[in-house]
Amino acid sequence: MKKIKADILAFGAHPDDVECSAAGTVIKHVALGKIVAVADLTAGEMGSHGNAESRKKESDEASKILGIKYREQLGLPDGGIENSESARSIVIQTIREYRPEIVLCNAVYDRHPDHANAAKLVSDACFLSGLKKKETFINGILQKAWRPKAVFHYIQDYFIEPDLVIDITKAMDKKIKAIKAYKSQ
Repeated sequence: MKKIKADILAFGAHPDDVECSAAGTVIKHVALGKIVAVADLTAGEMGSHGNAESRKKESDEASKILGIKYREQLGLPDGGIENSESARSIVIQTIREYRPEIVLCNAVYDRHPDHANAAKLVSDACFLSGLKKKETFINGILQKAWRPKAVFHYIQDYFIEPDLVIDITKAMDKKIKAIKAYKSQ
């Protein structure tokens, strides 16, 4: 069981979602000394280019550029993310493991069905993870309830009027470099 307390936990439906949409925010907060972790819901195995192995190598490279130490893939099916009990349990376990103050996740409305499905899944899991009677276990040990203070959805393919804008000017070059780590895409 990890003993990591993350300030921010950024979820992406696929490896590269966080980089394309929220890398500047991640880079900025890492530079401020915050602990940021990334959880990719899938391995991106259904993408037209690349495969699970190449996407993993690319996400490892991107993680180095972002300056993050903690990243994992949660094993949900690419092209088939559903807000199911089993998927919620996986996300709740991850939230309880990292105990973030802030969660970043996919856009609530987007052309890729996985993105909107991931947004709802993660949002619901953030609420449910705070319920003491919603039991999850890691290695047979009951996890303690934890609810993030805030959930923010990043903009992806379709423009959505933002409620919050973060100046990432100083992080832009690194963000572009992190995106370019996904050579298969």
